[in-house]
Amino acid sequence: MKLLCTADLHRSEALAQKVLDTIDAEKIDVLINCGDFLSNDFAANFFRRLKVRSFIVPGNWDPGLKSLEKNVTVLNHGIKEYNGYYFLASSSGFPSDSEAMMDGTQGIDAKKIIFMTHYPPEGVLDRAWSSRAGYAGYRQFDEAKKPLAHVFGHIHEDNGHIMHNGTMYINCALALIPQAYVFDTENVSVKTVVMGEIK
Repeated sequence: MKLLCTADLHRSEALAQKVLDTIDAEKIDVLINCGDFLSNDFAANFFRRLKVRSFIVPGNWDPGLKSLEKNVTVLNHGIKEYNGYYFLASSSGFPSDSEAMMDGTQGIDAKKIIFMTHYPPEGVLDRAWSSRAGYAGYRQFDEAKKPLAHVFGHIHEDNGHIMHNGTMYINCALALIPQAYVFDTENVSVKTVVMGEIK
């Protein structure tokens, strides 16, 4: 299954259109977006144009984010199964308690879990200029459970991907470095897609 990983569109119509174009060009099966649309009206307009199954985690600038589209699921907190994979979400408005997340994924094969958060885990692609801004609870969950992937955004300066300890980490924040990532769940590979001019 091919997942397009994105976050932090920040009301950019150019980025939104590039996401839609990439879905078609790359034959994407699922869109993941990890929040910060900055406008619920902008997000709703974007959701209306999505034709693929989509899982959205609200960001810290997305209070009350919802979707009326059947193929678009906004997950503040919880887990949804799709095509044999489990999309686990924890948004910025919920605690990053690793024990609660472990309890919620008992009995699920870790290599079928796609963990989606707005904020990054501590110490992984979380460098905001000269400091780090990740959540310890997310990192604890990743180290204990070892999900197939952890997809997030928020930290614009550290966009990228890295395999660590059996988990593919993807920071897909587009606001500063407009690079999204196509994650192939079958061969655990990542393709970089440039979504605009690199600043």
